[in-house]
Amino acid sequence: MRNLARSLVRLVLELNDGAAVQRKPLLDVTEYGVRCLLVPVTPEPHDLLSPREHEVARMVGRGYTNKQIAGVLEISLNTVSAHMRRIFTKLGVGSRAAMVAALTGESLAAV
Repeated sequence: MRNLARSLVRLVLELNDGAAVQRKPLLDVTEYGVRCLLVPVTPEPHDLLSPREHEVARMVGRGYTNKQIAGVLEISLNTVSAHMRRIFTKLGVGSRAAMVAALTGESLAAV
């Protein structure tokens, strides 16, 4: 069943040519009395992060420096920097403030 679902998702994406995601259903079929509805969803920013990335982001939000985060989590400064780069990439942000804003749902325009 899982492979079928993955195949359907791939097929719909191919047919859609990767066009901008819309809120309307991408697929709506009923087979053997079971309705299958494939709708696009946009994950929440916090759903994109690993547990460790959450931890690092939470500490950034509390004002910790990378060096302080490394000390508290007992990891290297390079590891903290790697986590930060991945968080920035996943959230599509370029600063610590933008990262915190994205995770708290705040708008930087209001600042």
